[in-house]
Amino acid sequence: MSVNRSAQEARALEKRLTGHSRARRGVRRRLAFAVSTALSELVVRLIEIAVALSVSLFVFVPVLLARLAVRLPAGKPLFSKRTVFGRSGKPLTLRNFDGLSGGMATLPWFLELFTGRLALAGTAIRDWQPSPAAAPEQGYISMVKPGIISLWSIRQSSRIAHEGREATEWEYIFRKHPVYDFLLILRALPAMLFSEKEASPSPFFRLLGMKIGNMTMQTAIGMIRQALEEERQSAIFFVNPDCMNKSVADRNYREALMAADHILPDGIGLVIAGKMLGTPLRENINGTDMLPFLCTMAAEERRSIFLLGGKPGVAEKAGDTIAQKYSVTIAGVMHGYFDRKTENAGVIEAINRSNASVLLVAFGAPLQEEWIIRHRSELKPAILMGVGGLFDFFSGNIKRAPRWLREIGLEWVYRILQEPGRMWKRYVVGNPLFLYRVMKWKVLDQSSNP
Repeated sequence: MSVNRSAQEARALEKRLTGHSRARRGVRRRLAFAVSTALSELVVRLIEIAVALSVSLFVFVPVLLARLAVRLPAGKPLFSKRTVFGRSGKPLTLRNFDGLSGGMATLPWFLELFTGRLALAGTAIRDWQPSPAAAPEQGYISMVKPGIISLWSIRQSSRIAHEGREATEWEYIFRKHPVYDFLLILRALPAMLFSEKEASPSPFFRLLGMKIGNMTMQTAIGMIRQALEEERQSAIFFVNPDCMNKSVADRNYREALMAADHILPDGIGLVIAGKMLGTPLRENINGTDMLPFLCTMAAEERRSIFLLGGKPGVAEKAGDTIAQKYSVTIAGVMHGYFDRKTENAGVIEAINRSNASVLLVAFGAPLQEEWIIRHRSELKPAILMGVGGLFDFFSGNIKRAPRWLREIGLEWVYRILQEPGRMWKRYVVGNPLFLYRVMKWKVLDQSSNP
C-alpha cells in the first residue's frame, strides 16, 4: 500500500509541477509577446520620426521656401486643406501645398508623422464623408491608423487593384506587421513611377493606330456578363508590348486584332504607354488576373468554360485546378497540338457539342487571335477569348511572379529568370522597342492631328 501511495503522490507532484511549469511558460509567452510588440511599435515610431525629419529638412523646407518666394508676392495661399478619415473614423484635416500635384503636394503630410495622427504605412487615406452608420467592415478598417503609404495606393499605381479598396484594406490589416510595413514602404518607391491620377480617364485610348479599351476589371466582367445574357458573340483579345510589336510586322495578326470586339491592355508596358500618351489606364487587365473573376461570374450564371490549347495534358490539369478552386463547370478541354489544316472541323464540333458559353484559346499570339477570327462564325460559345500562356500558370507548369513583383511592375524580370532562353529577347529587346514605337507614334500622330 505504501508503495502505491508513494507512486500516486509522485504522480500528483509531477502533475502539479507540470501545471505550474506550463502556467509559468504561458505567462512568459504573454510577457514576451507584450514586450516584443512594444519594442516593435517603438522601432516603428523611431523610423517614422527619422523619415519625417529627413523629408522635412531636405525636401519640405526647400519646397516651402520656394513656394513662399512665389506665392506670397502674388497673394496666393501656400496650403489647401483636405479633410480625411483619421483613426477610429474621426475627421482629420491635412494640408497640401496649393498649386502643386502628386507627391510634392502631399509633402506636408510627413509633418503628421511627428504628431502620430498619420502612419508612414497604414490603411489608405480616404476623403471624409459623414454618414449615419458605417458598415462593420469599414468600421474595423477605420480602427487602423491611415498611412501615407498603403497597399491600396501601391496597387492602384501599378493598376492591379482589381479586388477593390475594401478587400485590399482587409488584406493589409491581416498581414500588418513592422516587417511587412517596411517591405510595403520599399515597394512604394518604384510604384511611384507609375502613379498618375486623372479625374475621368478616357474609355478608350489609341495606341499604334489601335483602339484599346480603358476600363476596370469589374467593368470588363460586367461587359462579358451582358454579352452572355444577350447571347451576343464577342471576341476578346489582350495585348502586351510583345503583341504590339508583332502587330507592326504581321499584317494578318493586326487585322485579327482589329476584328475583335474588345482589345484589353495587358502588362506594365501598356500602363507606361498610357502615361506617355497622356491617357492613363484605369487598370492593367490581363487574362491571368481576369480568370478568377470570370470563373466566379460564370459559376453564378451557371455558365461553362471550354479550355483549348497548351501541350497535351496541360489543359486537363489546368481545368481540374480551375474547377476545384472556383467551382465553375469545365465543359471540355483539348490540347492545342492538332493539325490546323485537317482537324479544325473536329475540334470545333467538340467545342460546340460541349455547350460551353466561354471558350478560352491558348495557342499564343498571333495563332490564337487569327484562329478565333477565322472560325468565329462556326463557333457557338458567346465569349471567345485568347489567353496565351494562362493554362501553364494554372496547371502549375510555370510559376507566376509573386504579387509584390507585379505591384512594382517587374513581373517580366521574373519571366526572364524562369525562361531566359525564350523570354530575354521579348523583354530586353522588345520592351525598349515598344516604348520607342510609342514615342515615335505619339510624335507623328500629334504632328498629323495638331
